[in-house]
Amino acid sequence: MRWIVWILLLVSAAVGLALLMRVNHGNVAVLWPPYRVDVSVNLALLVLGLLFVALHLLMIAIGKALDLPERVRDYRERRGRDAAVMALRDAILALFEGRFGRAERLAQQAREDVQLAGPAALIAARAAHRMRETERRDRWLAQAETDRGSMHAELMTTAELALEEQDAARAIASIERLHSKGMRHIHALRVALRAYEQADDWDHVLQVLRQLEKRDVLHPAAIRGLRVRACRVLLSRRAGDAEGLRSQWSQLRAGERDLPEVIEAAALAFAQAGESQHARRLLEAGLAQEFSPRLLHAYAGLAEVSARERLQQVERWRDEHGDDADITLALGRLCMAESLWGKAADYLGRSVASRDDVQVQLALADLAERVGKMGDAALHYRAAARWKAVAAE
Repeated sequence: MRWIVWILLLVSAAVGLALLMRVNHGNVAVLWPPYRVDVSVNLALLVLGLLFVALHLLMIAIGKALDLPERVRDYRERRGRDAAVMALRDAILALFEGRFGRAERLAQQAREDVQLAGPAALIAARAAHRMRETERRDRWLAQAETDRGSMHAELMTTAELALEEQDAARAIASIERLHSKGMRHIHALRVALRAYEQADDWDHVLQVLRQLEKRDVLHPAAIRGLRVRACRVLLSRRAGDAEGLRSQWSQLRAGERDLPEVIEAAALAFAQAGESQHARRLLEAGLAQEFSPRLLHAYAGLAEVSARERLQQVERWRDEHGDDADITLALGRLCMAESLWGKAADYLGRSVASRDDVQVQLALADLAERVGKMGDAALHYRAAARWKAVAAE
């Protein structure tokens, strides 16, 4: 349809021009002494138009001739850039394919383009790392560092490769430089978490965990496991130092202080530091908030606190929760501590009736030894060994 419109317009213009020429009877005289040339106005206009077109084409030809060297140079640069892009593409594919030598060679070719030098160096560094060529890898990373556009990527790559080599100090140095530049995205925090964990820097592990928890990027079970481990390590390091323990305990957040494993670790640490009453209060508060067998057994094992007081408290918990296997086991052990052999046997009998396992059998063996029934003790030890073998399977 468009071509038809253009044809109609051209035909209309030709018809209009022909009609205009028919009514135009003027002449043009060109004087060039001693010559005189008389031509019609129509012919003069046609000659002027042809001269203009010829001059225009001549100027275009001259301009293209003058631009030819630059055009050739641009063509060569474009071909080189295309070749570098293809080399970088093939290097990435080779890296993912596991052809690390080829990836490094192709990355070297891609570095011929200045704009691709940084990414190509990072690919070559990863390939050299996979081949355990540490010197070449470090050279590639140093080259990538000189490219301002690849600086952040170089720091992240250095941290990740250092983690694979268990070089936590180098990984932390790179991560801290990255954080100083305001880069605290999710992957950077993940790498930081692994680096601090490798370095046993549990204070920073807790800090990074709190940031990751806000962004909801780790499974709650993984966060809980790492949080428990970090808190337990930090508290165990202060064992024997009552003031240090109080300071460390106050630095933990409410959600961290409510975990049963953390309460248990804190209570044991305070007990070692001679703060048995404080440990007792921690365990009782934790059990009042959430009844945990772990805390119950830790409470029963507080030898620094009077066994009779502990026995009375566990009896009150028994009234609340009934003959739970863990409660009767704790009562049995506390009765043994008070030499109440009959009550101990009764409680342990209720415990084994509810749940027979290694701990119950060991407690029964201990009771049998204390009352001089060595044969029964041997039977319970064998039963405990069988339960342990079953659990190992």
